[in-house]
Amino acid sequence: MTVPGMNLHRIEAFLAVVEARSISRAAAQIEVAQSVVSRHVAALEAQLGCRLFERTGRGVALTQAAERLAPRLRAALEEMQRATGEAAEIGNEPSGLVRLGVVPSAARPLVGLLHQRIAARHPRIGLQFVEGFSNPLEEMMADGRIDLAIVNRFGRVPRRGEEKLCTIDSMVIGAPGVFKAGQELSFRQLAERPLVMAIRPNALRVALDLPSKKAGVQLRVAAESDSLLIMKDLVVQSGLFTVLPRQAVHEELALGLLSAARLIKPTVPRTLSLVSSVKRPGSAATRAVARELRDIVQRELVKSAWR
Repeated sequence: MTVPGMNLHRIEAFLAVVEARSISRAAAQIEVAQSVVSRHVAALEAQLGCRLFERTGRGVALTQAAERLAPRLRAALEEMQRATGEAAEIGNEPSGLVRLGVVPSAARPLVGLLHQRIAARHPRIGLQFVEGFSNPLEEMMADGRIDLAIVNRFGRVPRRGEEKLCTIDSMVIGAPGVFKAGQELSFRQLAERPLVMAIRPNALRVALDLPSKKAGVQLRVAAESDSLLIMKDLVVQSGLFTVLPRQAVHEELALGLLSAARLIKPTVPRTLSLVSSVKRPGSAATRAVARELRDIVQRELVKSAWR
């Protein structure tokens, strides 16, 4: 059977239902009436000659046909959006939405500086920021939910689609006055202190495992959190310690709200890397944002707030 050209509105409605697993939530997501979504889905099913969804008590379940169809239609729709965006950019300023994921330790002041740069130099580019630790951001990159990601790496050779921005020392962060300026702390001394650390899987936790084994010690993880704000609060309020790069707490250090010691014997340097998709070519807008990120890190941050 030959399937005639597919209606774009039907595809968008279908993909919205796939994501939401509900006709009503899909309608709210794409801002149309629920009856419109139902009609689009029914028309698509009639066009294809098969069922795409089965109703359940909580919404809808995907049929085998929908499971196979959804990723291919989503990829086709994304490719069409990229093609039209690139066509619109020919001879013009880069435009479109760029979704950037960034690890919490690098968010400030990088996000604010980037927004200022893009607003001044590329006003037709929109920015969407997503904060998260490295592993979740990599999953979002693989799924196509973000276009670029700034992640932490520990002792790894950059992979394809990844470039080094800078390398930064890891610091042991404590409450105000706990550490003096320029103080250093050995790994064995770190193991004597109660810590708040990110929840596994986490790149830093993995990086700390090897020196722990070599030193014959086990880190005292008293609390876990994937929130940088909670980590810093526990350091101040509960007397815990954590391991972060200086830039993650540079404002608090300058104001005397936290103190820091450089981790040594061994050091645990982290590389800040910019990750882009190796599956999909970046748009002109994505490339412009990547250029600005490189310049901001090298010119404005590495030599100042991040050291």
